[in-house]
Amino acid sequence: MKDDQDRKPDGPEEEEFEPGIGDPYRFEAPTRQPGFARASKFMLIVGAVMSVVGVIAGLGPMVFGSSEEKLQFMNLLMLAPAGVILMFAGITGWVIAGGR
Repeated sequence: MKDDQDRKPDGPEEEEFEPGIGDPYRFEAPTRQPGFARASKFMLIVGAVMSVVGVIAGLGPMVFGSSEEKLQFMNLLMLAPAGVILMFAGITGWVIAGGR
């Protein structure tokens, strides 16, 4: 015969309780984003646009254009690093604000 200590209960095993995890009846009221989160998203979008414009408008004429065009579009190439810095600030702010 087996000991009573070796027997497991017939019912389902209880799991740890984590509030809100897997609860289909949990309700979260929609909340408006704080100003910091909206500003961070705006910075992220503006930084991405600046980076794309800087790379395309700055490197395109350098590769496919003449030497006169290269000098004119060199300033546009400087938008790319500024855009990357702005994107980094936007992502950092968005994560700090809660990522919503």
